[in-house]
Amino acid sequence: MKRILSLVLALILCTSLAVPALAADFSDVPPSHNFYPAVADCSSKGIVGGYPDGTFRPSATVTRSNFCVMLSRAFYPSDITRYTNDFTTSFGSFYPNYLALANNFIWNNVSFDTDDIYTSDFAESMNLGISRYDMAQLMTNIMNARGFAAGEAEKNAAASKITDYSSIPGQYRDAVANVYALGVIGGYSDGSFNGGGIMNRGQAAAVIYRMTQAVPVEAPAPETPAVPAPETPEAPAPETPSTPAAGTLTNGKPITVENVTELMNELRAQYPSKTDAGTYSGGPMTIRKIINTYTFTGLPCSTSSGCGGWAARVFDYIFDKNVTFRQVSYDEARIGDLLIDVNDQGYATHVAIVSARKTVNGIPNMLCTTDANYGGGTNVMTWDLGRYDPIEYNDPWTYDIYTVYPD
Repeated sequence: MKRILSLVLALILCTSLAVPALAADFSDVPPSHNFYPAVADCSSKGIVGGYPDGTFRPSATVTRSNFCVMLSRAFYPSDITRYTNDFTTSFGSFYPNYLALANNFIWNNVSFDTDDIYTSDFAESMNLGISRYDMAQLMTNIMNARGFAAGEAEKNAAASKITDYSSIPGQYRDAVANVYALGVIGGYSDGSFNGGGIMNRGQAAAVIYRMTQAVPVEAPAPETPAVPAPETPEAPAPETPSTPAAGTLTNGKPITVENVTELMNELRAQYPSKTDAGTYSGGPMTIRKIINTYTFTGLPCSTSSGCGGWAARVFDYIFDKNVTFRQVSYDEARIGDLLIDVNDQGYATHVAIVSARKTVNGIPNMLCTTDANYGGGTNVMTWDLGRYDPIEYNDPWTYDIYTVYPD
């Protein structure tokens, strides 16, 4: 089985944010400075930091990586801590911040939304200045996830005031209207939003400061702030039902074997066995959260190519993004469940989706999966690969299986 293992990501992109300090300590952000309140608040909470020479450099361009570090420190510091030990050595200092956003679906719909994080091109891309469009999108993704986004009436009213709203790309319109309505990112004197414009570090601190007034931040990770930050309660998480609610398939039907099989058969018709399934970049890629908790020689599996990409395509075709996972045994597995081959070191060596239960090699009711493997520029997938019970048949693989079916 051939897996995608690209270049190790050497991202040391965020050194300018690595030393939190009070704004009063920044020689170029005195109390009289326009950005002083925002920089003071964000630096005291460990969201932003300065340079070794004691400056903040508010007029310097804020890069994509800088801004993503700020957001992840503000709203997902516990996730940064969770991923730091496992991934920082392999990928560089930015990778835990990336995972904190990506695994909470905050990365979605931005111009640099990609799974090609294993290449050197990613580092180059993240060193570019971040556009106002992408700022708006990232912030709106967080607000939507936390339940603090503007209402439709507020967004419609905001859109009517933005003079260049009709020229805003469709993918960004909702985000722009949201941040404008909430006063997080304003317009220019002529009423335009100018979403392609690049902001500086002072402006980035200002918009995050405004956002934190509406969306509670998590308490910073213990090692992040140099000065103790005031305790700020995290926004209450939405209640998760003990079983997924009815209507959580993409066709609106409840999660049952019959209904899942119906969608699985649609995929069989679209993608015959031995098909080059291509790459996958659409949909919520809900299973990324689980796949990325495993490591493969220090690297997470891709969810855009190979086995992970095909599994993401199949899962997103069948299940709505609002699903709850739980782990089940080999005997409990049903069609549509996520199967991960795990070696004795806990690495994910392969990812697949359960496609059937049938007789294989004379063994009845065997668990079967639809799989893909990357090789030669293709993503060749197959249907109904028999999976022996690891215990009963002494299969060398160990399977971790996750389901979203109700109990």
